[in-house]
Amino acid sequence: MLEFLPAVPLGILLSFSFGPLFFILLETSISKGIKQAFFIDVGVVAADITFFSVAYFGASKLITEENQPALFVLGGVLLSSYGVLSFFKTYKKRKKQQKGKVKVIQTPNLFSLAIKGYLLNIINVAVLFFWTGVLFVIGPKFEMETGKIWLFFLATVSTYIIVNLCKYYFASKLKTKLTDSILYKMKQVLNLFVFVFGVYLVVSGSMPSVIVLN
Repeated sequence: MLEFLPAVPLGILLSFSFGPLFFILLETSISKGIKQAFFIDVGVVAADITFFSVAYFGASKLITEENQPALFVLGGVLLSSYGVLSFFKTYKKRKKQQKGKVKVIQTPNLFSLAIKGYLLNIINVAVLFFWTGVLFVIGPKFEMETGKIWLFFLATVSTYIIVNLCKYYFASKLKTKLTDSILYKMKQVLNLFVFVFGVYLVVSGSMPSVIVLN
């Protein structure tokens, strides 16, 4: 069992990776609730399973020095586009709410939240590089035994989910102290952050010798 212990700090690291999803999940837990944030996480984990499967079945053949920049540019364009579209969508929704033309939906569709989590994670190609790196480290350690490799992955993801649920619980306690105006500003800042992160990926792919993505 000791050989699986590194999965715990790895899962904690994933939970506190300060990318767009980190803030999206916290904002969702505050504005909508723990259950809603959890279902976004379900989509995130589904994307992780997809990435880990790709890595396991030959990502090393796909991720070469020649096509890494192109993958970063693609992921960056998708992320920045999401940030821009979400920014204006949130702005228009806010204006309609102020005019009393729409009602705030208190119970968003859980399946759509899972899809949102999946799409936001799947377009971030850096996650694919992360899981490929993990596989390169643990593969030789487990002598490429399928059962042990996937058990390590499940242990990592389980730790990630448990830590996130704790974060959501404490974050949701802030809900009563936040006004609609503050939540709106949080969402818009988040959208701008996603856009900037996407631009960063594009620049990283366009000038790999200048900027290195950790």
